[in-house]
Amino acid sequence: MLKKTLEWTIPLALAGIMTGCATYRPPAQIQSAVATVNRHTPEYVTEANKALREVGHPDAERLTGVGLRLQTAVDALDQWANGSNREAGQ
Repeated sequence: MLKKTLEWTIPLALAGIMTGCATYRPPAQIQSAVATVNRHTPEYVTEANKALREVGHPDAERLTGVGLRLQTAVDALDQWANGSNREAGQ
């Protein structure tokens, strides 16, 4: 149940944060926290996806996709928070 809740809550929260904060830079503490999360997310996603494959989880493909999208969202949030938006030369 917790896993299901996190699958939906984290991406939705990140999407809301990105949408609501599109016009200003966050405080330094937020920038630092997002950078820390972004630094560790790829490792967590890789390990989670590996574990899903190893145990033959019935929803492994879907959950792997969720993890990869989460990783992409956290990276985009980090780019925004730290002023290094690399998309379209912005």
